[in-house]
Amino acid sequence: MSIGKQAVSIHQISSEITSTSQMELLRRSFMSVENGHPRFVLDCSNVATITPTVVRCLIGCLEEAMKLNGDVRLARLQPEAEAVFRQSGVGRLFELYDSVETAVRSYQVSPVSMMPLSFEVAAIEQDTKYAA
Repeated sequence: MSIGKQAVSIHQISSEITSTSQMELLRRSFMSVENGHPRFVLDCSNVATITPTVVRCLIGCLEEAMKLNGDVRLARLQPEAEAVFRQSGVGRLFELYDSVETAVRSYQVSPVSMMPLSFEVAAIEQDTKYAA
C-alpha cells in the first residue's frame, strides 16, 4: 500500500482572535481542506494567552481537518500559553512543536509498517522456524 504525500497548509494565528478572525481562519482552513490539503500547522507565536475564543478557533480548525481524515498541529506556542493549554486538557487534542519546520516535517514521517501486529509476530515466528 502506498501513501501519497500531501501538502501541509501553514496558517498564522493572530494575537487578537475575534469572532471575525476566527471565521476567516476557519474559512481559509475549509478552503484548503476542500482542495485536498487536510494537514495544517498553525503558527501560534503571536498568541500570548489561551482564551475560550482561541480554544474554540483551534478546535474548529481541528474538526474541519478531521472531517477529511486530516490533522492540525500547533507550533511556536509561547511558554505561558502552552502551560495553560496543557493544564486545561485541550492540549491532548493537538501535537505541539517548537518550530513550524518541525511541525511540517512531522507529517512527512512514514510509518515503519502497515501490517497488524499479529501478522508481524507470525511472520517472525515463521522466519525463525526456517532459520534453525
